[in-house]
Amino acid sequence: MSRNQFIQIELLSDTTFSRGEGTAGVVDMEGEHDDLGLPFLGGKTLRGLLRDSWLSMWHCFPELIEAAERVFGLEADTEERSILWIGNAVVDKDTRQWVETAEMRNNHPIPLMAVLEAFTDVRQQTSEERGTGVPAKTTLRSVRVLIRGLTFHAPLFWIATPGADDIRCLALTLLATRHAGLARNRGRGHVLLSLNGELEKTKQVAEGGSV
Repeated sequence: MSRNQFIQIELLSDTTFSRGEGTAGVVDMEGEHDDLGLPFLGGKTLRGLLRDSWLSMWHCFPELIEAAERVFGLEADTEERSILWIGNAVVDKDTRQWVETAEMRNNHPIPLMAVLEAFTDVRQQTSEERGTGVPAKTTLRSVRVLIRGLTFHAPLFWIATPGADDIRCLALTLLATRHAGLARNRGRGHVLLSLNGELEKTKQVAEGGSV
């Protein structure tokens, strides 16, 4: 098993990973990003998505219940006894290094917002009146979305050596997680997850093949 395992997330549609607040004068709902303006998805959020996928499918794989408890931990467990820790899903190292250099240079540094805007776009949305279907008053909101086609990597850290069932459980939840972020019911947040960026290998592992 590779020591440098990671989860690859491909955005198949525009996606919003919200940070729960807006940017005054820009958007009502800001996307999650770091101090360089680079977007990311938090590891805890990603783990929650995978756990939700498992909870929707566990009855189909009763033989993996114990493995799921090892990988994702027990429900409402405050002691965090799972054997898998998932880091933040971020852009590739080369991109981050280029951006960091461009922002820190003395001559004509690139501003943070320019970096953020290069990876994102702004969408407007509104609620509808149930009776008439027309836009409801005072509900227009602007939301920052990540542009489809972007790819993120989230590093995996195993506290204990995983068994074949542990890896299989992870692979199954990766394939089952097809949507993420806000407005998933409005055509956003369609994602493709794989282990180490190898989709076919991930499918083989999910079917019980070797790692």
